[in-house]
Amino acid sequence: MVPEDLTRLRFVTDPQLSPDGRRIAFVVTSLSEERDEYLSNIWVVDVAGGEPRRFTAGPRRDIEPRWSPDGTRLAFLSERAPKDKLQLYVMPADGGEPTKLTALENGVGSVAWSPDGTRLALVSAVGGEREPESEEEKRKSRPARVSPR
Repeated sequence: MVPEDLTRLRFVTDPQLSPDGRRIAFVVTSLSEERDEYLSNIWVVDVAGGEPRRFTAGPRRDIEPRWSPDGTRLAFLSERAPKDKLQLYVMPADGGEPTKLTALENGVGSVAWSPDGTRLALVSAVGGEREPESEEEKRKSRPARVSPR
């Protein structure tokens, strides 16, 4: 095994069975050598078998697929823009364009459907110190080095 082999590995996580038990949504993650970051998309496969199909085509990370209680929609978290934090999206379970539901400064950390499928609950950090964004801000936020005496 050589270091480049890491970019060929695919990690399959977070399987979610549809309410009717016919499909499974899951996350496939890989490492991009060019971008030096993890990339992930959501895939769907029929329980009866067949080829999995790529459900999302986000440019960075699409994670945490969650079926609506009636199985007609899939909510998920996505980073669609270069400096974007994870935001909440929903799209039809049979495919189509995702609809962005949040634009929260600190992003979204988790999501769940209400039992009747009319609402989504989410977790997002609020308050506290903001992470530095520019290189200059990052340098200023580092602890000062103290020389031993």
